[in-house]
Amino acid sequence: MNDPTSPSLLATNTQTDPKSPTLLAIPAAALELVEGSVSPGTRRVYSSVWSRFDESGIEANDAGESGPVGPLSERVLAGFRRSATDRGCGQVTGIRHDEARSVARQAAKGGLVGLRDAALILVASDALLRVSGVAALEASDLDWASSTVTVRRSKTDQEGKGAVLYLGKPTLKRIRKWLEASKLEGGALFRRARGSGTVGESALSHQAIRVIIKSRADRASGHSLRVGSAQSLAAAGASLVEMQQAAWWGPPTMPGHYARAELASRGAVARLRYEG
Repeated sequence: MNDPTSPSLLATNTQTDPKSPTLLAIPAAALELVEGSVSPGTRRVYSSVWSRFDESGIEANDAGESGPVGPLSERVLAGFRRSATDRGCGQVTGIRHDEARSVARQAAKGGLVGLRDAALILVASDALLRVSGVAALEASDLDWASSTVTVRRSKTDQEGKGAVLYLGKPTLKRIRKWLEASKLEGGALFRRARGSGTVGESALSHQAIRVIIKSRADRASGHSLRVGSAQSLAAAGASLVEMQQAAWWGPPTMPGHYARAELASRGAVARLRYEG
């Protein structure tokens, strides 16, 4: 009997039962994660125990599952968690409010395309929008009287309940200049534009918006408007609940992660031990 925990065996294992999942091939990267899902010491113990099963002639099913997909998935995830323990959670650098305003001012000097990019950057910064949210905006989503924009769907709102988010007056001013220059009256808010004055019919793609933000923000400290806005709000004293509302986040995990340094700087130790 072969050791079913062996990556080399997993790579070639197949099932003859048509009701069971068939495992034809596993990527090398996944095999490495399976291999690393347990420590060498634990693996030696597993091998020793398995050898006793092998000698006894007992046929055993790994974890009582009907097929290897469930246990294998758990092993891959365990290997990933173990291999990432020394890497930390990572931190996306953000374009903060003052940087977003500076980037927008520079962009606005570039004619029609620059006016669009300036408006796009400030909208994404004010409303803490993902690229998908920016791409989905339409001119009719703007409410000039209340200085808000309605976002109808997001990554965390698959039911399409929507959210109404605030836009500052400087942002609305940039949007108005873009709309006047492009002569848009409805439809997609941000579209392909040319210096000649030509404006496309369809919304910018997600990739196009990423390129715009990255290229415009090359001189800023980061490339994420959503993260930078969260960090700016936290530094100004916003609570996690307020950041959730402003950015249309679900649980507070992500804003707490993005703004952890700012939150720590005004946490209990900072306020009660050193400021009190």
